Amino acid sequence: MSPPALALAWWRRGGRSEAEESPDQEPVEPPDPPPELVGSRSPGVAALLEWTGAPGGHAVLDLGPSSSRTLRVYGEFARRVRFADVATVWGAEGWEGVLESLPPQPVQPYDFILGWDIVDRIPVEGRRRLMDRLVEVSAPDAALHMVVRGTREADTRPLRFELVATDRVQYRPLGPDRPARDPILPAEMERVLEPFRVVRGFTLKGGLREYVAKR
Repeated sequence: MSPPALALAWWRRGGRSEAEESPDQEPVEPPDPPPELVGSRSPGVAALLEWTGAPGGHAVLDLGPSSSRTLRVYGEFARRVRFADVATVWGAEGWEGVLESLPPQPVQPYDFILGWDIVDRIPVEGRRRLMDRLVEVSAPDAALHMVVRGTREADTRPLRFELVATDRVQYRPLGPDRPARDPILPAEMERVLEPFRVVRGFTLKGGLREYVAKR
């Protein structure tokens, strides 16, 4: 199987020099511990990947940031993988600009799309535009996986998901808190995902809900 072609988002990290500590310097506060990493079974991803059939010939669109561990899981059945990073890019162009930058796929549209918690992050009025764009780049029988919060919270932090197996995920909070919206109820989620049709639904740790849908 030839290695998947990737579209990876690379970020420059600013360096920090270390100065020698002198007696009159104020003590430096230790950095905050990293957010807690949560591991969970993912019956939704497992159900999605039941449709992969023969390995090696599929195209996958992941709306999250690139991950070598996730890529290894996709490599078991996919020939082409693109990490769009729509879910975490909030620069001047915003999520719509990143979504629009996805090239058309006339030869091999995406068979599987993993959107993670993107629906929770974008404005309510942007959900229709999101789904319209996913239809434009996906195959007529494409399968879709989404995660949404099932409980109301005062503030929420976006989550970064990684696949560690075809039926397991790990995730941790990413970035600053943002005001939370009302949770999307199952009947509303079915409308949001149209023309994809919800075929399975599951509940994860922390009140997250997984949805699996097909065109």
